Amino acid sequence: MRREILRRVKERLGFNKTVDILDISKGSFHNCLKGLRKIPDDVIFKALQYLDEKEFNEIVTGVDRLRIVEIIREDGPVDYSLILRAVALASKDEYLKQAILRFTVENIREDLKKMLSISLSQAVFIWS
Repeated sequence: MRREILRRVKERLGFNKTVDILDISKGSFHNCLKGLRKIPDDVIFKALQYLDEKEFNEIVTGVDRLRIVEIIREDGPVDYSLILRAVALASKDEYLKQAILRFTVENIREDLKKMLSISLSQAVFIWS
């Protein structure tokens, strides 16, 4: 992901200008692009200023975004308090509420039925 950010900025500005704005030597920049050197955080921060939101979203996909905002921690587990705060926003945002409800119905319908004690799969109809 980091190399792709640098590559996009280099495509937009050219090699020499990118080296200047990132304040990095040509050799170091080349090594970063080839994966021979770890890309410092400050270089990425500067590079991000030259990407628009669309480009950023193309490069940084779902799980990576969750890691960036630390919803998914580096060591793997989910930060449940952040997730619950995000879900709590649904009470104030109609679009988010509808999206959560649609996701729930499409993906965890049976669990929802069990929670609501509406398990129609256990209903028995008898004709008399």
